[in-house]
Order: sequence, then C-alpha cells, then structure tokens
Amino acid sequence: MERISGHAIDRAHVGEREAIPLRISFYVDGYGAKLSAEALYDIGDRRLEEHLGAQDNLTAAQAKALYDTYYAPPSPRIFAEILSYLLSIAELGIISAVEDRLAAAGTPVFPNALLVNRSNPLVTDEKHGAFNILDALYPAEEHELASGRFLDVSCEGTIYSTRKIDRQAELHKLGQELKRCPPDDVRRMAWIRKNLDSLQDGVFYYRNHDGTVGRPINFDFSESFFDEVSDHIGYYSRLGQSKVHWRQGLTDFGEKGVDCDLIMQVMDDLRDGAVDVFVFMTNDMDFFPLIERLLSEGKHVFLCGLEGRVSYKLIDTVGRHAFFNLLDEAVLENLPSIFMALDKPELRAMALQWAWLAMRRERKRAA
Repeated sequence: MERISGHAIDRAHVGEREAIPLRISFYVDGYGAKLSAEALYDIGDRRLEEHLGAQDNLTAAQAKALYDTYYAPPSPRIFAEILSYLLSIAELGIISAVEDRLAAAGTPVFPNALLVNRSNPLVTDEKHGAFNILDALYPAEEHELASGRFLDVSCEGTIYSTRKIDRQAELHKLGQELKRCPPDDVRRMAWIRKNLDSLQDGVFYYRNHDGTVGRPINFDFSESFFDEVSDHIGYYSRLGQSKVHWRQGLTDFGEKGVDCDLIMQVMDDLRDGAVDVFVFMTNDMDFFPLIERLLSEGKHVFLCGLEGRVSYKLIDTVGRHAFFNLLDEAVLENLPSIFMALDKPELRAMALQWAWLAMRRERKRAA
C-alpha cells in the first residue's frame, strides 16, 4: 500500500474490522513547491541553530559543532526532504480530519493513528517493562476502540512542472543566434557566449535591458528538485513546456501548460473515481473553479501551503479547517528534525510520528 509518509499498517492489528478504502492524491504545483521549500529551508536552518544554541547542557562550542554536523547546504535534496516531510505530516493530519468528518456523519472508524503506531511502535524500555508511547501519552477513547471499521489508506502524489530542457537543442539554437549576431554587437555576443558556456551545466542567464549579462536561472537545480520530490511522493508530470526565446534576449523565460496538465489529471481522476481525497499544494487562484467542481461532487478537498502565499479565495472555498498551513507553529517546530534526520531514516520516521502525535493531541484539545 503506497503512503507518502511510508506508514503502511500491519494487517495483524486490523482484526475483524471492515475496511473503508480511502485513496488520497496530492497535486503539487512545482513552481510554488520550490518557492515554499526555499522559504521553509531558511526557517528550518535558523531554528536548528537556535535549537542547539538553547540547550543548557551544551557549551557554545559544542552547539556550534553539532550545528556544523547537521547543517545541510541548500540543495535539491534538502529542499525535497523538507517538502516531502511536511507533506507526510499533512497526509497524516488529513486522514485524522477525514475520520472526524466520518464520525460527525455517524460512521466512526478505528483511528489510523493507532494502527500506524502499533505497526511502527514508538516503544520505550523502562525498568517496569516496555510500553507504547502513544498508548501511554494519548490513550484512545472507548468509542474509538469500539469501531468495527478502519480506513484502508493509500496515498500518492504528483509534482507538476515543465518537461526537462533539451540542452543540446538549446545549445544548437544559441549557436545559430551567434552566427546571425552582427559583429559590432559586442554585448550580445558576450551574452550568447556566456550561455554557451553555462547551458551544459544547467544555467541560463537573462539579458539586461542594456544588453549586458543578467541574473542566472539554475534550471538544473529545479529539475533535480522535481526529481527528488517525485521519488518521495510518487510521480513527476512533465507535460508542460519551457519558454526559451533567445532572439528576444531571454527576457521572458517561463513555463506553459503546467496548470492545464494538473487540471486534466484531476478531471481524469474524478471521472474514473480513482481518488476520494484531493489535496492541492498551490498558491494559484486559477484553480478555484476546479476545487468548486470537486466539492460539488462531494469529494474531500484540502489545501497545503504557506499562509499568506496561498490565495485566500482558495482557503475560503475549502474552508479554514481544510487548509494545512505549513507555517503553523506545530509544523515549524519540527523543521530542525528534518536536518538532523537527513541521513538517518530511522530518526526521520520517529520525528514524523512525534510530530503527528503532537498534532493529534492538539486536535483532541480543540475538540
């Protein structure tokens, strides 16, 4: 069973309960996801340093040494780790929200949180014997344990961006431009040669209005980031196109067709009945009609993103309760864990469960 969080359940813990299939799909706008990952990286890196520096049992030198050990420079990998970790937490939170909706409608289910924890237990070994931390700290209520149903969850995602840039084709086009360039247009020739040198390494340079070489676009970084994210969440759709117009001086580099690609996939999934819960990570208000259509069809719809960047029209459409804010304090306090667990999968799984348990506690408090 595919889960973005990796937390599949052991059927031994299900018993005789009836399975209710719950198919969750994340639709991730690649451009917005990269901007969100960049912002969250800066927050997480700063909090890691602050977290280590605030430990009373560490000297300043020890805290600095630990920070240097865990520090991860900006890279597609750490950006993708941050994003996939937070989407994993979102997955778990969304499952709990669906459980709440079912209970309110008169169909209570056995908490997926308990099934996951019993399948991947956080166990402590004390002198009085081992015990499960979730059972000890957040005991289930009687009505939860009594349910004869459970959610049989599958969860996967797709990140949407343009197909990869054909570097050889762009080098050829740029070479042709160099041949057409007037010999006295020194600045344009310098700009073309700069790009001929950098394209193979995955970097474009804009051209300033005065003809000089402008800022770079590291498309290799972006493409590697999309690859890394798709490895974590499922798929990478590359049906969009990049706009590369050398003859205009590369002043309008961008993408075309990405939103259309996402919308077509959602409508296919809706038509095929392949998805029960639609989750969008996007800042774009253009998806408002799509979300309204899904809601009119009775589907569960959720949003993920950074408060202040996601269109408030989208948030109002799904409802505040269905917006998973990645800038929520309960989420941000876990960012240092991502850096510390980057090369330690067992720590990542533990940090993810701890984050989920904290969120579960807050949900119960709010209720």
